[in-house]
Amino acid sequence: MINFRFHIVSLIAVFLALAVGVVFGATVVNNVIVDRLNDRIDTVEDNANRRKAESDELRSEVGRLQGYIDGTKDFAVAGRLEGVPLVTIATRGVDADAVKQTVELAQRAGARAPGIIWLEEKMTLSEDGALRELGELLGRTGQSVKVTRDDAWNALASRVASGGGAAANGRELLSALAEAGFVSFEPVGNQGENFSPASLSGGDARVLLIDGTNGQVAGNEVLAPLSNALTANRLRLVVGEVVDEQDGGPQRGAMLNPIRSSDALKQTVSTVDDLDLVEGHVAAVLALADLNRNVVGQYGYGTGATTSTPEWSNQ
Repeated sequence: MINFRFHIVSLIAVFLALAVGVVFGATVVNNVIVDRLNDRIDTVEDNANRRKAESDELRSEVGRLQGYIDGTKDFAVAGRLEGVPLVTIATRGVDADAVKQTVELAQRAGARAPGIIWLEEKMTLSEDGALRELGELLGRTGQSVKVTRDDAWNALASRVASGGGAAANGRELLSALAEAGFVSFEPVGNQGENFSPASLSGGDARVLLIDGTNGQVAGNEVLAPLSNALTANRLRLVVGEVVDEQDGGPQRGAMLNPIRSSDALKQTVSTVDDLDLVEGHVAAVLALADLNRNVVGQYGYGTGATTSTPEWSNQ
């Protein structure tokens, strides 16, 4: 006869069997899961190692190519600007080394390029005192910021084109602007020794105008309006962009868009959107040389560029 104790023992035996099955089953399943996870980790590590090897190889290749460009740049531009006067105007805040290296390369190409005219942050005219002071220098007070700055660009372009010009106070214009802190002059190399901006001559000068993502003068208030002023004075012009590439920052070529999208300017002004790179220095010098043949182009890698560098010419 089966009594109550037998039922209790049977139930306990069943639960013990279930417990043992769960434990052994979980152990087997866990081992399978762990093995699969380990396999996946190994696969990810292998992929990461391959990507790193590819990245290192590409980085090494870029370094070799950059070294090749750097080593041959002097040969590429030799004699291209022989005896050509070059005026370089740049916005303070952009990479000064990139600007200076471009001027030095132009010098090695034969250009007469004594240095850099820097447009200082004061030209933003963010303070009423600066606006009033610049208006007094130009002889036109009481104007808006934009009108006063445009007047300054027109006066500067006229000064570069003619080789002379005075401020409203009778002083030579560049000297007056420099004394007031709106511009400054940085000599470059031997050509810059004992050079005074007041002696800057015009005539057949080419102009290299440079701005960039770190420029301290009000954004979009330099390249297009100053380019218009310079070309209106029949100056041959190359405009360069120095990019400080950052996540979420402006795209390469963005600052040149007002020129590259202008039906009038893109026919007469060459642009280079990679002046922060060695190849941009070369492209700028070759573009300046091509202006002698009335060849204009949009160079670089950003939006609106049509090719990386000017086509080779024996001229």
